[in-house]
Amino acid sequence: EVMALTRNDSCVIEKTGIYEDYRGGPHAALVVNDDIDLRMFPRHWQFAFAVEKHLPDGGLRRSIQVFDAAGDAVHKIFLTAASVAEQWANLVQNLRLEVQDTPLVLSAREPTEAAKEDVDKADHLRAEWDKITDTHQFLQMVHKLKMNRLGA
Repeated sequence: EVMALTRNDSCVIEKTGIYEDYRGGPHAALVVNDDIDLRMFPRHWQFAFAVEKHLPDGGLRRSIQVFDAAGDAVHKIFLTAASVAEQWANLVQNLRLEVQDTPLVLSAREPTEAAKEDVDKADHLRAEWDKITDTHQFLQMVHKLKMNRLGA
């Protein structure tokens, strides 16, 4: 068991569970079960670090922290009290790159796509929104309406 954390200026999402039923694909990777429901886009994952932080109470917090090309945190995975801590060293060793002294080169973030909106479709957008049964249907919905997330 681990705690999956996604945090940015708009949200903090923490889910505790097991990364079971992993499905990889050319565009997205999925972990979907009762506890953790993630759609991940590994092409954006450029850097990852195994982090061990000593806590004031004498404890040790262990995590895998993933960053994009601009250096922004994309996803973090923290061990919990229920994690099999004895497997930490094996996990880090299996994921570790041989060369550890290559400097990180960050890239400027691409500008966000401007809003594609159509005020005349607002009622249609709301009607389609009411039909959504899964948040991952949203992008298909706005694409059909020739909008994007910001425009919607």
